[in-house]
Amino acid sequence: MKKAFVVGIVILLVLPLPGKGKGIVYIDIDSASIRLYRLAFPPLTLLQGVDRWGIGKRAEAIIWKDLEIAHLFHLMDRSGFPQKGYLQERLIKYDLWRDRGAEFLLSVGYGVGGEKVFFEFRLYDVVRGRYIGGRRYRGNRKGLSLIIHRMMDDIVEILTGEKGIFCTQIAFVSNRTGNKEIYSMDPDGENLEPITRNGSINLSPSWSPDGRRILFTCFRRRNPDLYEIHLPTGRVRLVSSAVGLNAAGVYSPDGRRIALMMRGKEGTDIFAISPNGKRKEKIVGGWANEASPTWSPDGTKIAFVSDRRGTPQIYVKDLRKGTVSCVTFEGGYNCSPAWSPKGDWIAYAGRVGGRFQIFVVRPDGSEVRMLTEGDADHEDPTWAPDGRHIAYCCNRRGNYDIYIMTLQGGGPWRITSMKGDETEPAWSPRIFR
Repeated sequence: MKKAFVVGIVILLVLPLPGKGKGIVYIDIDSASIRLYRLAFPPLTLLQGVDRWGIGKRAEAIIWKDLEIAHLFHLMDRSGFPQKGYLQERLIKYDLWRDRGAEFLLSVGYGVGGEKVFFEFRLYDVVRGRYIGGRRYRGNRKGLSLIIHRMMDDIVEILTGEKGIFCTQIAFVSNRTGNKEIYSMDPDGENLEPITRNGSINLSPSWSPDGRRILFTCFRRRNPDLYEIHLPTGRVRLVSSAVGLNAAGVYSPDGRRIALMMRGKEGTDIFAISPNGKRKEKIVGGWANEASPTWSPDGTKIAFVSDRRGTPQIYVKDLRKGTVSCVTFEGGYNCSPAWSPKGDWIAYAGRVGGRFQIFVVRPDGSEVRMLTEGDADHEDPTWAPDGRHIAYCCNRRGNYDIYIMTLQGGGPWRITSMKGDETEPAWSPRIFR
């Protein structure tokens, strides 16, 4: 996994392009529903050098996929575009683009020189007839996908006021080699990297708040122990090895505690331990089985699964007050809670008609919404940093693959298609800033 962090230095320079861009939030991504805006995106233009490696073609494919997953735009058919080439502000004929029905115009140019490449974009508000913003990126051609993802994150930020989700990673479990190992990939499914290669059973990956470490449970010592891997160095350390279960470890938002499932006196309980594993405190426990902790973004609450009422349901404990409340009341089996990074929703998997579907519910138990449907199991939801995109695993094609959707009905987009099952996705914080 060292490669992902080495590639992180390939963006040598990011410069704003001159112009009179306006600091306006054009698209409200927090609304309950979202309208897709008509985006005109002409083909990339080679501005400098000779493209011997097909840089432009590869970059365009990444841009299209990112624009699709962003779920902000209706990408217009290019046939009949009134202008071609890299379009600078003085060249734009807004009335012609308005006649085509465009609302936004994205123009991208690039250059190639040896191993170095540069990309720049200009974004226009066609309806108002003005330039919104633009930037230039320089780096090594081997880091092409990272450069494009960074560019797309900036485009999303210019339009919504919040960075996109493409400079992140999704960790997950795959049995493609015959063993359950942990891998990571970009949100578009590219740049697959192995995290573990120990030939054992590895489960439940979870990211640290700084995105530099991953917690996971491994059976390499014939006990489900909790480990942490430091991604820049690949160094693995043992965090918790109590006899019995040490599973589903998740860092608190400030990184000072780890919540995890451990063996209790009568069932499984939820404990909080220090990152070095030396301090341990039971935070949820009793005669029932308590499992799958997830922190609220402010670290003051924990959502978890408990069968204290007979069937697995989602509960929330206020760690300051000590109070516990049930937030799911429908369905006989609800599990895998994941608290939105914005704090407004808890996603979970619930069984309906013999199949698991992905739901969201407010932390107070109100406004339950089912986000998936169909004759397949949809499990293990995890949130992107924007609190809008959700990754999950689904077996609609027989084996389990990882899919992405949005809270407002975008997708689903399948981002894995490997041999075997890909399960337990875990979305990282924004890593490459």
